[in-house]
Amino acid sequence: MKKFITCGLMALLLWACGQGESTEEEPKVETRVQLNMDSIRKVYTDLIQLRLEALPLRQVAEKGKLNPVDEAPIDTLFFVFRENLRQLIKDKNVFGLLEAVDEQIMNGFGDNNGFAEFVTQWELDKPEKASESKIWGILEEILALGGSFASQGRSFEANYISSTWPDIYAAAEHAAIAGSGVRFRSAPTLQSKTIASISYDVVKVLEYTEKVETIGGETHPWVKIELLDGREGFVYGKFLRSPIGYRASFSPNQKGVWQMDSLVTGD
Repeated sequence: MKKFITCGLMALLLWACGQGESTEEEPKVETRVQLNMDSIRKVYTDLIQLRLEALPLRQVAEKGKLNPVDEAPIDTLFFVFRENLRQLIKDKNVFGLLEAVDEQIMNGFGDNNGFAEFVTQWELDKPEKASESKIWGILEEILALGGSFASQGRSFEANYISSTWPDIYAAAEHAAIAGSGVRFRSAPTLQSKTIASISYDVVKVLEYTEKVETIGGETHPWVKIELLDGREGFVYGKFLRSPIGYRASFSPNQKGVWQMDSLVTGD
């Protein structure tokens, strides 16, 4: 089922969004669009059923925490677009990814913006390097962390930590625990004492240590942090997410087709 969804989805979306104008030669466009939307809703239903460990549609407000949220399923067309994009990323499909990139994409906060710069920055123009580009892992992580709509639904911002970050915490100094039951340790090692088990806490980042460890096939540094109650300790970097780390935004183009219009890091 997933292969069928991926292969036919982009064409289906492009066809649906391109039917906004009618002519005398095409008197049945409205009926065709309705039939096509029915097909998209079927794909949407199939995708929803395929989801594992889905994030909540609504964010639970809790003092000192930043609980996860993924509003994408609220919008049928965007959700179908995003899930298709996630599969393209998993497959490292360069051409599929580039179709989803806006011509004026924002790549940073300088003058390095636009489609050509995006391709060059991530070495997607070099067949021998494209499959090893860091963009695949970055986008996979961003999209797995949900997000929320902005501008009255006209744009979607991913990940949820960046899109819902509370202004009361300085973004350059703080981060959030992106996980439940994360062990807060007395030293940067798996053998150290567990001080507490923390879930989605907002914390102050004190130091990214030089202690780097590979756990479960992933390599990250240990990070010294301070909880909001003043306790200091260490967490494995995989579970720490800065609000000014990599994040992406999406919006419909002039034809109503969703595209990625920014992928940035920093502030």
